[in-house]
Amino acid sequence: MKHLLFITLVGSFLLQSCAGTKNNIPTGTYYGELPCADCPGINYELELNNDKTYTERMLYLERDTAAREESGNFRITNDTLLILKDKSTNSGMNKFVITEDSLRMLDKSGNAITSGFSDKYILTTTKSEKFSMMAEQKDNSIGFKATGNEPFWSLEIDFNNKMHFKTLADEEMELISPVPDPVKPQDVDAVSYRAKTESGTLHVTIFRKDCQDTMSGEKSDHFVRVSASTGENGEMMDFEGCGTYLGDYRLNDIWALETINSEKFESSKVPNLDFNLKEQRVSGFGGCNRITGPITINEENIEIGNLVATKMACPNMEMENQFLKAITGKSFNFEIGNNQLILSSEETELVFKKVD
Repeated sequence: MKHLLFITLVGSFLLQSCAGTKNNIPTGTYYGELPCADCPGINYELELNNDKTYTERMLYLERDTAAREESGNFRITNDTLLILKDKSTNSGMNKFVITEDSLRMLDKSGNAITSGFSDKYILTTTKSEKFSMMAEQKDNSIGFKATGNEPFWSLEIDFNNKMHFKTLADEEMELISPVPDPVKPQDVDAVSYRAKTESGTLHVTIFRKDCQDTMSGEKSDHFVRVSASTGENGEMMDFEGCGTYLGDYRLNDIWALETINSEKFESSKVPNLDFNLKEQRVSGFGGCNRITGPITINEENIEIGNLVATKMACPNMEMENQFLKAITGKSFNFEIGNNQLILSSEETELVFKKVD
């Protein structure tokens, strides 16, 4: 009888333990609408399965891109902390506190998010009627976008129209100004725009160097510093974040020639092109001489006008002459991807690599 009672108690304990372990796995699909500095929000969906696998989906609203999806395994620590493993980026979207009916997202260091938008980082199993994972059409007039965190801020530059800066904080700041002529600071690979209007002052400097968003982990090609104030004598506030050129404005960079019609050049002085879409001009190096001239952009087509070159003489001018003949007064389709620019026409294909 004692043996039977002991077996019954042990069996009861094991059943309770298994039931408790199962209950600690918050299976199901959780939804949230996260803050976004340069868009209306991020639709976030996290599906958790009994076998401790997950599928994560994110959609940046009003961007013409599909939802991002990742899958992997998760683990639970101390019955309250859920950690997503196997993620491709070190983003802040991989640690959650488990509550009775929700998940609370933590930052990438595992700390609670304490900004004024902390309530936006709570995921529930209830999906709102407007929640969708379908991409919407973005505004193609924007040539450059930048964002930063703590506080959240965003910058949009339509190079033919205006700069639009705003913060998402307890004290919101919003400035809209014309786009001034760019200024290149000395000894720094950057471009600066300094504007002053009746509503305030806006200084933007775009540095050509790698940048990683401190919240999402997304990588960009440019680091951005913004100084802004409202009113005539308002105190200047500084903001830092990451940015990227969009659409045609991805051309706005220095591109070194790799091949012409698959022929590779063996030279220490490789030709390059530096596009300035705001000024509708291109400058660069032909292999011996500096070059400059006008450009015209039409959707995926670029027309390079008559180029002017300096008059230096070099021992080997064949490469420069071939390069200038291939691009001067010519029209090309262009493709950008994987740090490469391809200019192609019926007669010629030129492949360039972005200069770090």
